[in-house]
Amino acid sequence: MSSTRHVRIRTRSRRIRDRIATVVATVALVAATAFVAGPAPAYADDYPTWDDVKNAQANETAKNDEVTRIQGLISSMNAEVVAAQDLAFQRGEEYHAAQEQYDTANFVAGQLDAQAAEASTKADASNRQAGQLAAQLSRSGGNDLTLNLLVGGERVSTDLLYQLSAMSKLAEKTSQIYAKAEQDSNTATALTAQATIARDELKTLADAAQALRDEAVAAQQQAEAALQEQQDHQVELSAQLQVLQENRVATEADYQKGVDARAEAARAAAAAGLSTLPYIAASGWASPFPGAYSSDEYGMRVNPVSGAYLLHSGIDLVYSGGTCGATVYAAAEGIVNFAGWNGGYGNFIQINHGGGIATAYGHNSRLLVANGDYVQVGQPISLAGTTGNSTGCHLHFEVRQNGTAVNPRPFMADQGVDFG
Repeated sequence: MSSTRHVRIRTRSRRIRDRIATVVATVALVAATAFVAGPAPAYADDYPTWDDVKNAQANETAKNDEVTRIQGLISSMNAEVVAAQDLAFQRGEEYHAAQEQYDTANFVAGQLDAQAAEASTKADASNRQAGQLAAQLSRSGGNDLTLNLLVGGERVSTDLLYQLSAMSKLAEKTSQIYAKAEQDSNTATALTAQATIARDELKTLADAAQALRDEAVAAQQQAEAALQEQQDHQVELSAQLQVLQENRVATEADYQKGVDARAEAARAAAAAGLSTLPYIAASGWASPFPGAYSSDEYGMRVNPVSGAYLLHSGIDLVYSGGTCGATVYAAAEGIVNFAGWNGGYGNFIQINHGGGIATAYGHNSRLLVANGDYVQVGQPISLAGTTGNSTGCHLHFEVRQNGTAVNPRPFMADQGVDFG
């Protein structure tokens, strides 16, 4: 094997080990920080009732105490939301880095497998060729040549010298091909060993990415719960605080009328803005961005933001007439197993369709679904954007089989869905 090929193989091995070291360090950091306590959440018993507000108005001290209490609850809720969202952002960054490392290492391992198979095929072909030449050499240098040497005399000297020269060249050629066969065989053996190591190490990378995804989902759910808690109580607490500070007369019934009015207005706005469903193929799959064309394909590339040479694990889709804010649809029915911030992917959604198949949607400006939601094929799930590591509005669309990113174009073509 040439020294250059040795260097390339050693370099690949070092890169894979470096990726694993990074991920292991990240996992250790997550484990060390996973249990950092945030602000203590408020509970139902902590929130004041409208009777509490009414009773406090009768006494200035009680009113001031109630104002302080409500202000503290609002402050605590806001701090809890910020802390939960910060944690979700951090977990999303870690998950994205681990997934990116796994995808790239898996692609490199596949290349090593292909190169090992190619080297093995070359070695087999060289061995066959060398064997054929050796057989030809044996036939040329057999009994006829021995007899000529013993009894031929001067009459065959010219032919004999020519025959000896031809045999020498044939033997030299045979020796060269045997050496090439041995070199190819050694190359195949070394590449196979490296591919085996890479495949073994991929399990560590995949497990790390899965653990970090679970951490990111849990953090996102915590952030959503904190935000929901805030949304459930912030308006009412603010209304109660305003009543106390302005000495207004108000009742819970008055407050509820306002809540109902706002809810009805929100429902009307949502109904008016619903997008129509795209074309759904006979397979039950649909384009996530119908009518869009590809601005970047699946494969290894230099990342336009980080400058690192990594696997682009999906296809980027855009519209010629403007992409920002365009509706993104679920490519098939399934369960949302991630909806939140995911590092370089920005606002990100992943949908589990069963059978080991999942799709993912990155760089969204707004998410319309949450973790655990069931979605139907063609259901609006987000609005396209340019969050995360993005140089412009587009939809990054992925397909994964058993956790491994595959080229979305042929996969979706098999489902009857084509991209421009």
